[in-house]
Amino acid sequence: MAIRQKEKYRLSMVGEYGVCSELSKRGYDVSMTMGNAKAVDVFVFKQDNTCRRIEVKTSRSPKFVTGFFQKYYDISQSNHPDIWILVYVDPDNISHYYILTHQEMGDVQMQRNGQAQWQHNPNGVDNVLLKHIQQYEGKWSKI
Repeated sequence: MAIRQKEKYRLSMVGEYGVCSELSKRGYDVSMTMGNAKAVDVFVFKQDNTCRRIEVKTSRSPKFVTGFFQKYYDISQSNHPDIWILVYVDPDNISHYYILTHQEMGDVQMQRNGQAQWQHNPNGVDNVLLKHIQQYEGKWSKI
């Protein structure tokens, strides 16, 4: 495994394990999925016997690659994460958690792309900037 690829993998693990840790501290039962062909990163099992699917994106830069409208270009698609958690690891190695519903993530991505509606984006890979998601920091109650 190339050094850069290994660093990227480790950073992903920092985010996913960190999210599991934070959710466990809040009393949730969690299960992290493993592998590179998975649909979501974390499952959260709630006391009402429901399950939330969580997608985790982690970055050391103020830019998060989401690939959102490459996958979820139709708002009526049902096979999507319920929650997106974007983890920013700052220069002091402190993790910051930004929690968005799938709808909120789509709205932020539309704003970033200058789109008026949900639609496939064939131009590159979607990303959002830290400044676009500041209001969602620490919003764990959405789980």
